[in-house]
Amino acid sequence: MTYLLLNYEINIMKTTTFKNNWLTATGLLLVMPTAYFILIGVLSEFGINGPLEAIQPLAEKWGIKEPPGLNISSVILFGPMVAFLLTIFQFMKIEWHVTKEEFLLHFSFYKRWFPILVASASVGVLAMLFFYMLGENCNC
Repeated sequence: MTYLLLNYEINIMKTTTFKNNWLTATGLLLVMPTAYFILIGVLSEFGINGPLEAIQPLAEKWGIKEPPGLNISSVILFGPMVAFLLTIFQFMKIEWHVTKEEFLLHFSFYKRWFPILVASASVGVLAMLFFYMLGENCNC
């Protein structure tokens, strides 16, 4: 937009940011199966088998009669990683500048709560999977 004020031309630039809410929703859908399977595992350890019994007929219909196969395992492991990558750059901006003497790196975070929530959930789910792996494979 251009305005004329006292014979001076003033240019006003509008900037808009494209909010990729569909990417965030996709990230949330990628985190949910992993969170559900973790919830099933924790609740079944406490003797609550409701979520396991709720998904068992659907899993048998899909052909999953044994512990989760490769397809569902890859969604459980890589789903939160992809969700994190889909959402992290929606609220984090990285700028850098390289000179002969120094390398400047600047991180900026935007207050976009839905992508922050999904990225935090995916990091939390990945942390739970990591500590589960350590606990299962520890030779203590």
